[in-house]
Amino acid sequence: MSLDPEQPSTTAPESGYGAHGIVLVATAATLGMFLAALDTSVNVALPSMTEDLNADLQSIQWVIVAFVATQAALVMGAGSFADRFGLRPVYIFGAATYLAAMLFIAFSPNLETVVGFRVLQALGTGCLFAVSPAIAAGVFSSSRRGLSMGFAVGSQALGMLAGTIGAGLLVGWIGWEWIFLGRTPFAVIAVILGVWVLERRPRESISPASGPAFDVAGAAMLVGGLLCLIIGLRLGRSLGWTSPVVLTLLPLAPAFFVAFWRIELTAKWPVLPGNLLRMWGFIVSSSSMFLANLGVFVIWFIFPFYVADSLGGGALTLGLMLATLAFLNTISSGTGGWLCDKFSYLPVGVGGLLVMASGLLYLGFLDTESSLGHVALRVGIVGAGLGLFQAATYSLMLGSVPSDRFGTAGAALSLSQSCGRVLSVAIIGGIFGWRSDHHLEVLGVGAEAEGVAFIKAFKDVFIIGSSLGLLAAVVFLIGGWRLVPAGPLLDGQATQPVGAGEVGLD
Repeated sequence: MSLDPEQPSTTAPESGYGAHGIVLVATAATLGMFLAALDTSVNVALPSMTEDLNADLQSIQWVIVAFVATQAALVMGAGSFADRFGLRPVYIFGAATYLAAMLFIAFSPNLETVVGFRVLQALGTGCLFAVSPAIAAGVFSSSRRGLSMGFAVGSQALGMLAGTIGAGLLVGWIGWEWIFLGRTPFAVIAVILGVWVLERRPRESISPASGPAFDVAGAAMLVGGLLCLIIGLRLGRSLGWTSPVVLTLLPLAPAFFVAFWRIELTAKWPVLPGNLLRMWGFIVSSSSMFLANLGVFVIWFIFPFYVADSLGGGALTLGLMLATLAFLNTISSGTGGWLCDKFSYLPVGVGGLLVMASGLLYLGFLDTESSLGHVALRVGIVGAGLGLFQAATYSLMLGSVPSDRFGTAGAALSLSQSCGRVLSVAIIGGIFGWRSDHHLEVLGVGAEAEGVAFIKAFKDVFIIGSSLGLLAAVVFLIGGWRLVPAGPLLDGQATQPVGAGEVGLD
C-alpha cells in the first residue's frame, strides 16, 4: 500500500461571518451537540417511566432501543444529504424535529406512543450529530480546527453532564415528563440560531438540476441493514439467539449491506463515497472511535449494577459518579482541542486512549469495600482520557476529508460510536453473563457467592474494555504516524496535519 501524493484540499472555505457571527455560529454548533447528548437523562428516568406507563423491564427497554437503532441508521444519510443540499436546512430540520418530539413524548399517554415519538426524536438527533461538527469545522480556519472540535466534543460531554444531574432532580421533583419538556428552551434557541445565523447556500447550487441526485436507494439499504443488525442484537440478548425473529433479522443485515455497497459503486452522490474509504485519516479515526466505544461503554451498562448491588448506592450516587466522568470529559475535550492545534492530534489521541485504558483497568480492581472517592477517581480518569481522544479524533477526521464532505465525516464518527456501543452491550454483555455464571459455578450457590462472582466478572470485562482501549491506541498510533508531515511546515500550509493520504493498491 502507498500514500497518494495528490491530497484534496481540506481547508474549509473562509466564512463571511464577522467576529460576532462566528460566536453565534459556534454556539449553534455546540448547542446541536449539547442537545443530542442530553439523552443520557432517559436512563435515569427509566424506573419512573416503567411505573407510570405500566410497562415491564423488557418492554421499557424499547424506549432506548428504538432511539439508538433509528439514530444510528439515519445519521449517515443525514450527513450525506447535508453535504449535497447544505448544512443549514438539515440543522434546522433536526432542531425543529427534536423540539416537536420533546413535546409529543412528554404528553404521550402510553408506552407505544412514547416509543413512536422516540423514533422521531432519533431523526432529529441524527441530523444534529451529523452537521454540528461540520458547522464548527467550517466556521474556523484549519489552524484552529482542534479547538473547534474540542468545543464541539466538550459540549457533547456537557450535555451528558447536564442530562445526568438534571434528570435526577427533575424526575424526583416533578416527574419524568420534564426530562423532555426541560429541553425545549434549548431546542427553541437552536431553531432560532439555525434560521438566523447559518449561511444559506445559493439556490442554484442545491437544485436537483445543478448536481447529482441524493442517493435515496443507498440510504434506504443502509438504514435497513443497521436496523436489522441493532434490533437483532438487542432481541438476541432478551429472546435468545435461536429466536425466529433474531434468526430472521441478523441474516438480513449483511444482505442489506451488500445491496448498499453495490448501489454506492454507481451512485452519482453516494452516501459513503469510496474515496473516503481510501483515506487513512478517515479509516484511522473511524476504526479507533469504534474500538474505544466498544471498550468504554461497559461503564454505562455494567458499572451501574456495581454501584447499586455491590456498593448499595442509589440513583443519586450513580448520577454523581457518571457526572464526574462527564465533567472531566468536558474539561479535557477543550484542552485536547487546544493541544491538537499546539502540537498534533497524534500525541493527544494516543495519550487520551492510554489514559482511558488505564482508568478502565483501574476500575476493574474495585471491590465491595471500595470507597466512593476511589470510584470517582477512576471514573474521572476514564472521562479525562475519553475527552482528549474524542477531540483528537474529530480533529483528525475533519482535517482529513474535503470540506464538501464534512457532514459525511461527522456522521461516520457518530455511526462508529453507535456501533461500538451496541456491540459492546451484545458482546461484552454476553461475556459478562458467561463469566459470572462460570465464577458462580466454581464458588457455589449463595448470596455471598453471587456477590463475589459479580465482582470477578466485573473485573474480567473491565480488563477486556481496557485491552480494547489499548488496541484503539495502537491503531491510532500506527495509522496516525503515517499522516504526520515529515518536514517543517511551509508558509501558508495548514498547521494541522491533515492526513488525507489515500490507501493505494499499487
